[in-house]
Amino acid sequence: MRTKFRVSTHTREEWLEERRKGLGGSDTPVILLGERHPFTTPRELWEEKIGIRAPKEETPAMRRGKKMEDLIAQEYAEITGRKVRRVNRTIRNNLHPWMIGNVDREIIGMKGRGVGILEIKCLGLRSFSMVKREGIPSYTQIQLQHYLEADKKKWGSFAIFNAELWELIWLDVDRDEGIISDIISKGSAFWELVQKRIPPDEGQGEKKLIFTDLPPLQTDSELVKIDGDEWAEAVQEYRLSREILEEAKGLKEGAEEKLKGIMSLAGASVAEGAGLRAYWKEREGKLSFDDKGFGKAHPELGSEMERFYKRTKGSRPFIGYFL
Repeated sequence: MRTKFRVSTHTREEWLEERRKGLGGSDTPVILLGERHPFTTPRELWEEKIGIRAPKEETPAMRRGKKMEDLIAQEYAEITGRKVRRVNRTIRNNLHPWMIGNVDREIIGMKGRGVGILEIKCLGLRSFSMVKREGIPSYTQIQLQHYLEADKKKWGSFAIFNAELWELIWLDVDRDEGIISDIISKGSAFWELVQKRIPPDEGQGEKKLIFTDLPPLQTDSELVKIDGDEWAEAVQEYRLSREILEEAKGLKEGAEEKLKGIMSLAGASVAEGAGLRAYWKEREGKLSFDDKGFGKAHPELGSEMERFYKRTKGSRPFIGYFL
């Protein structure tokens, strides 16, 4: 079940105020991914929801996405031959009232499939190339699954566009009940912390907020299926090694906390004993150049700055996800 209602979109302030009344599609990836989310943290999200942290300012990339949305929707319709329609409403799930969302478009006229949800992304060249190379990232997948559950739809589609190349990637996806189950359980727990004004790191711990592995959705034909005993044996070794590393990481962190506690009681920033010398001293933060802030303050120099960016040597990292 779901409730649909119209929401004023005249100002950004009204839209932000509406977002504070629940968790939207861009919020639940933060809760599920925890520290692995590339843009924010559960604690920052919690502070924003209870009103003690100002929402992030609208960036040039966000404004670009809004301006390009109509064009990308039209491009998607032309390439796929499908019909899309604008959705001028906020959706809210009746069973989970905290679950809200504003979807970009609905896909209609698909015989036997019902109405689908279209998620539009307008990416810069670097991010677009990464999607082509590695697939659609986990936080984008979770966002669409959130909308599918909020509006009780069975399927959706991504329209990912880059203006420099004038290229569109599109990909259909079905509901994933495993992801949706995590969205509901962890979203409900997080919203309860918001209502009780209990920080997430105090209320349930970061480890409970971290989502399981979610591989990028492949957007091309690079995926190769490999079977056989040799592959299976290597996979088992890889799985075991990761489990050992995770366990060792936990033991190391626990031992460090004990050592820091003893050093704190002793008033020591450098300590030695039992064959170990330990340093626990304050360090001055690294000085870095805020190129985005500079570009925002001096937009006339944006093209001039681009001449001084250097691309590092390429690499070929190995990244494995357990399905």
